[in-house]
Amino acid sequence: MLSSRYAVYYATILLSVLFLGLGIVVNIHFLWALLVTGAFALLGTRDMVQTRHSVLRNYPILAHLRFLFEGIRPELRQYFFESNLSGTPFSREQRSLVYQRAKNEEAKSPFGTEFDVYAEEHAWVNHSVTPKPPCEEPLRVTVGGPDCARPYSASLFNISAMSFGAISPNAILALNQGARKGGFAQDTG
Repeated sequence: MLSSRYAVYYATILLSVLFLGLGIVVNIHFLWALLVTGAFALLGTRDMVQTRHSVLRNYPILAHLRFLFEGIRPELRQYFFESNLSGTPFSREQRSLVYQRAKNEEAKSPFGTEFDVYAEEHAWVNHSVTPKPPCEEPLRVTVGGPDCARPYSASLFNISAMSFGAISPNAILALNQGARKGGFAQDTG
């Protein structure tokens, strides 16, 4: 009994025999079709006798399509199935912005968004019609609880560690002066 999973393999063998006969009896140009179907028949034979891949052995010739689609899967997702917002680690929207800036093109987007702004995890900042008066008390938090021998009042604004060799001496001085005026810490790296 012939199994349907070998149908493509059997079809290539039958077509090879058919094109061989047509090439001998009718016209020599049928031998080109014989070369193509014969190559597929040889590929199917090799698939059936090899022992490394059970998929190739069970679905000769046809299993190569699986490996082909596996190989081009990232491109298919990127160009046909992925939305502008779903890519990881960077979405298509972020990548195209980087590409535009790398080519010195205007990297402007029209108003609007594709994000679901009504989703629970979506956050945004709204403009206020009337400004809030500035906070008089400094933005600080006490580090250490009541059992702490030396609690510390830390600013919410601090300068994180950076390589000061990468910025100019004037920039370092400006950072130092700002940290002193704001009463916050500066990590010199």
